Amino acid sequence: RADQGAVWVEDVQELPPSLRFFTGGDMTVRGFGYQDISPVDENGDRLGAKYATALSLEYDYKVAEKWRVATFVDTGTATNDYTEDWKVGTGVGVRWLTPVGAVRLDLAFGVSEDQVPMRIHFTLGPEL
Repeated sequence: RADQGAVWVEDVQELPPSLRFFTGGDMTVRGFGYQDISPVDENGDRLGAKYATALSLEYDYKVAEKWRVATFVDTGTATNDYTEDWKVGTGVGVRWLTPVGAVRLDLAFGVSEDQVPMRIHFTLGPEL
């Protein structure tokens, strides 16, 4: 999976926060919290960014009719100039296939950090 977003403005502060980019979480870079990846101000508040990129590679292995095990690696950033290091998450998960889509439970680690965060991600439904 690959996601790319961009807005062309001189100053990201001109945009309302709802139009700025953030990344991180179960649909972008697992191992990080929802919208945790973003430029921050001097107080540590997340500002949002002009650009966002997220890449994910996942392998699912069938272990039973409706069950899969998965391994994955995700990387991405939300940035104003692409000078920051990208965040990387990796982990394992299980998938249960249901009529309404897969139930996914992932254990992910933010391996790009000095203090490696661990997160559990739970999602339900088809991947869009």
